[in-house]
Amino acid sequence: MINLLWSGLLTVLLLSGCGWSGTPTRGPEGIIPLSSIAIVPVSSTIAAGTSTTLTAIGYYAGVPSDITKLVTWSSGNTAAAAFNYTTAPNTNRVTGVAAGSAVITATVGGVSGTYPLTVSTATVTGMTITPANPSLASGLTQQFAVSGTFSNSTTQDLTFDATWGPTPGTYATVSNDPASKGLATALKAGVETITATFGGATPATTQLTVTSPILQSIAVTPANSSVAGFSKTVNFTATGTYSDGTTADVTNTATWASSNTSFATIVSTSGVATTVAAGTTSISATLGSITGKTNLTVTAPVLKTDGLQISPANSTMSLSSGTTQQFTLTATYTDNSTQTVTSISSWSITPASTIATVNTATGLVTATATGIVTIQASYLGQTVSTNLTITP
Repeated sequence: MINLLWSGLLTVLLLSGCGWSGTPTRGPEGIIPLSSIAIVPVSSTIAAGTSTTLTAIGYYAGVPSDITKLVTWSSGNTAAAAFNYTTAPNTNRVTGVAAGSAVITATVGGVSGTYPLTVSTATVTGMTITPANPSLASGLTQQFAVSGTFSNSTTQDLTFDATWGPTPGTYATVSNDPASKGLATALKAGVETITATFGGATPATTQLTVTSPILQSIAVTPANSSVAGFSKTVNFTATGTYSDGTTADVTNTATWASSNTSFATIVSTSGVATTVAAGTTSISATLGSITGKTNLTVTAPVLKTDGLQISPANSTMSLSSGTTQQFTLTATYTDNSTQTVTSISSWSITPASTIATVNTATGLVTATATGIVTIQASYLGQTVSTNLTITP
């Protein structure tokens, strides 16, 4: 691959020394010069007063690439066809000025491609707008297109060349800006007649029904909050943003959920969360098909000095076949909150299994002989113990 890259660079340098002025680009095998340009039209013939877009395809060692945005466009006969727009997205749009023909040229550096464009005397005889009679929520947009039928039995896209209305309207407005021709914006609920006018043909019309605004997004606050402690409550709020830009509190109409209830639970109808254990859970509010989310991180509060309590303390159990005793561990934190941490603590017993055994994960003790053993539990660096007497 390195050899290929150096080979490509050497080729550029050699060509530059020979007077080559093409534009190099990164091709599939390194830096390769542009060798030719092909122009691809939407239509080879357009009617006077209409326009069409052109695409420029550049070839780099036979590999095609769309270079439409890179080329400079020109017409060999501006009396017949001209490039009237110098800003995106219409720099590649050519307009038929009058009947005739023009050679269109696309140029990058010293490489050019040409295409013969014909402008006819055909006149528009009818037009059709699509989509027909759509519905749109207030605040949203709809792109309309209009197709024209001409006297020479051809059809052309007249979306850009037509004049659109209403601008503005009562319930919707349609753009005549060259960058967004035919783009309608719904203003408020009602029915608006959309029109497209071109040449001497009867204007094309369709009905746009504008409906009430619809929910677009939900923001959940507080965002990415962190709470130290367990059995703490966090009140979440859901704010909905609608298609017309308005907002509303949807806290009590949304459905709430916690992705991991081991860390925090939440009331499904009110957004009130309760912390359970250290960890991060995703809190969501859903209304219809729209969901908003945020994270809630629960951290363990600082354990009090001597903040562990094991129970039952200094207990006695009678030995019989299969006798067991369940011990529990409770942690008390500096904020005075408490938590049962039995299943997340480490358990041990002394002396070893000659008298009893303990499940190191659950604190369940099984007696095997009479005597006294010490049960220990460790959590967050602290250890607490109690005695268990096993009698006959």
